[in-house]
Amino acid sequence: MHFLLIISNPRLLRHTLGISKASKERGHKVTIFFNEESVKLLLDHGALKGLDADMLACVTACEYSGIKEEDFVKGARMTSLGEVITIMEEADRTLFLG
Repeated sequence: MHFLLIISNPRLLRHTLGISKASKERGHKVTIFFNEESVKLLLDHGALKGLDADMLACVTACEYSGIKEEDFVKGARMTSLGEVITIMEEADRTLFLG
């Protein structure tokens, strides 16, 4: 099963990490899309340490926040909302974390 988690609020990181870890332990694929203020989490190399998921960041939110892709944690990349829509169509479940 493929889960897409969409996080907008950085205060929900603990929940995102827990859902991701539980899903991976059960053999599921996890993709996390960081949107709005949560894109700043991709700069915190310690907070996302050990996260075994595809990490995507909203290019518009990054530009608005002045964040560059080269400053992200390893494995994270910028993408557009268009790609996220494609992933939503392919994923088995999508969970929005406000």
